[in-house]
Amino acid sequence: MKFTCTQENLSHGLSAVSRVASKSAVLAILNNVLLVAENGQVQLQTTNLELAIIVTIRAKVETPGRYTVPSRLLTDFISLLGNERVTLEQTPAGLHIVSGHTQTTIKGTPADDFPVLPTHDAPTETTLPAATLRHALEGVIFAAANDESRPEISGTLMVIQEKHCTLVATDSYRLAENKISTLTSVSGEHKAIIPSRTAQEVLRLLPDDETVVRVLLGDDQARFLLPDTEIVSRVIEGQYPDYQQIIPTAWQTKMVCDREELIKNIRAASLFCKAGINDLSIAIDQKEKQLKLSAANTQLGEHVATVPAEIDGESMSVVFNFRYILDGLQSLGGKNISVEFQDQNTPGVMRSPERKDALYLLMPIRQ
Repeated sequence: MKFTCTQENLSHGLSAVSRVASKSAVLAILNNVLLVAENGQVQLQTTNLELAIIVTIRAKVETPGRYTVPSRLLTDFISLLGNERVTLEQTPAGLHIVSGHTQTTIKGTPADDFPVLPTHDAPTETTLPAATLRHALEGVIFAAANDESRPEISGTLMVIQEKHCTLVATDSYRLAENKISTLTSVSGEHKAIIPSRTAQEVLRLLPDDETVVRVLLGDDQARFLLPDTEIVSRVIEGQYPDYQQIIPTAWQTKMVCDREELIKNIRAASLFCKAGINDLSIAIDQKEKQLKLSAANTQLGEHVATVPAEIDGESMSVVFNFRYILDGLQSLGGKNISVEFQDQNTPGVMRSPERKDALYLLMPIRQ
């Protein structure tokens, strides 16, 4: 194998794939990046057996071939080279790298033992703009559970139906849902639970522009295809909870207030919340048209603040985890925020009046 490419393209491709390379003591080759040179291009591949990333870069290929070298070492080394052309050649001693006035050899491993990436059987395919998918993922993945004992909620649910894609994540204390439009239509409803690690890597690699992303879902695998990048992942087995049945369809009290004002006051009150409980009391005063935020800590003191609000319905009080409220406020965005309540023991539903496609549901702390 021998090829020449620019340092910039090679460094960019390696940085995209290197994070997936596994630190495996059992299968050392999973620490490596696979270089595949053929047909005027080079593929860079890494995998941890559950997730794989493949990036294709342009190159002048003199001798086609396949070879693997330690991913982190190659990535770090190439990033330190000057912005010039780099020639990489497989030799008996390893991967020989020539750039400018430097010559380096990195010991590698033949590609024969590198895992073969599976092909996709009869997938469901849709397309959508990268920025649209990126913003929707940002709005939900933080709410997924970290508890591996409940794998079905440790990822993000993706539902594709006709020309719509719905993304949902929950940890059973809060739930985030974003609905987006796709560019192509599919028949029927297709679901997959995307692992959190995969969702984070997709989010990292998606450009914030109108680049078209192809999304392919199968029974055991999901693929996200960009022009030069492919992300292949297993999907989580199991049945995602029927979350729609817990979203209230009516409310007794609804408040609307300035989002940034509420964030600022919650952060101030959070300094006095009890550690580990993070309990923030919110009293909704219909008569005074305001929210009263209060927190108390026997060691630190107490704090009370009021926030002006438009309030429909009855006065009431509720206790929330302040971290979860802030997560919802930051993910929904917009100038104002609305919160709908049935009572102090049922979930509150947060929405941005500017976005009809997103909601954030939050369970109260029961006293």
